[in-house]
Amino acid sequence: MNKSLVLLTALIIMTSSIVGCLRDETNIEGPIDEIPGCMDSEAINYGENVTIEIAEYCIYPAPVLSVSNVIDDGFTIAILGDIDHLHPDEITVKLSSNENVTISTQPNTDGAWSLTVQSSAVQIYLNITATHDLEETTSNITFIEINRTTAEDGDGDASQAQNSSILSAYHGLDELPAVASLLCGYNIAGDDGMPVVFSTQLQIDSVVPESFLVIRSDGESVVPNCATLHPADEPLEQRTVLLTGDFGTFGETPLRVEVTGPLLTFDGESLLGVSTEKITPLEDGPRVVLAERFTPNTDGLAGECPDDTAQVVQLTWEGGVTGPANAALGEDQRLGTWVLLEDGATVNPLALVDDDPDNHVLACLAEDSPAQWVLVHTGLFHDPGDIANPATHAEVVEG
Repeated sequence: MNKSLVLLTALIIMTSSIVGCLRDETNIEGPIDEIPGCMDSEAINYGENVTIEIAEYCIYPAPVLSVSNVIDDGFTIAILGDIDHLHPDEITVKLSSNENVTISTQPNTDGAWSLTVQSSAVQIYLNITATHDLEETTSNITFIEINRTTAEDGDGDASQAQNSSILSAYHGLDELPAVASLLCGYNIAGDDGMPVVFSTQLQIDSVVPESFLVIRSDGESVVPNCATLHPADEPLEQRTVLLTGDFGTFGETPLRVEVTGPLLTFDGESLLGVSTEKITPLEDGPRVVLAERFTPNTDGLAGECPDDTAQVVQLTWEGGVTGPANAALGEDQRLGTWVLLEDGATVNPLALVDDDPDNHVLACLAEDSPAQWVLVHTGLFHDPGDIANPATHAEVVEG
């Protein structure tokens, strides 16, 4: 744009009382009456090669604010959400509370945002709005009530480690590819795949098909064709057993997984009789079921994270995860993973490390303040069937 056009544009902006917006040739293609919110345009010719198109008025849609996660640890409250808008990174998300606390943040370019507020009050009321100052538009108010007088009901999506328990059973794939046979050493192509995550590490040689039983919705009891710790068999993993067999199909969720044989923990404890009836069906995406904090020099982690990593959080998902269509994890996944620290800050990992096709992902953090919670936005991590995760979170425990 030459200097005369810049001056002319500035003059029109300053002197016209009816102009709502000017067409930005660098960002918008097509006539101004095709720009969302701009109507009744008038094209004015100011000489050779100079035509400025003016909208008599523009009505821009207000940002749409949504909340995907609210996590309360008794003192720090973390809220995650999304903004639906043409320019989400220009939006200001503002929170105010009944304790006269006001904080704000800006979403990233994908519209994801997070806010944290600290309070020891028993009952807290939060109002959240999203505003686009340039267009003077504001979202509807989202109201959140935190009531700490009510006992926890235990229905969170992230069960943490307990002695001798199954954290999750994930009916993840209804037809394993031929390459999966390498995990078992014999042909399992066409079997269903069901990763079962335990709260403790297991003795490798005690993991055999005869130690498990899957009860289907039609009443059939199925002994798996294969039970293996592969591919999650690295030193800090060894808690996820991949079961394969005929476990049902879409709409026919297995009802129960039981340990029926001499399955042993790493310390030699028998897991005979341990079971779960909480089985994620084929149509649902993966969740984080365990988050463990380690120092970067822990055996098995050396060299995995960047040099300036201060702590590592190992995320255990219900099943193996990648980006969409089996793509490697990238910036979308990193920026959609938020970690709440002990000092109240919420940060993205410095890097996400996933060097093999299992259900463990390392979140490398540059901050020294210990990680307390991990929160992941929806639609970023995909299972082998290319089904994306729901919004998920987990409290961080010491590994």
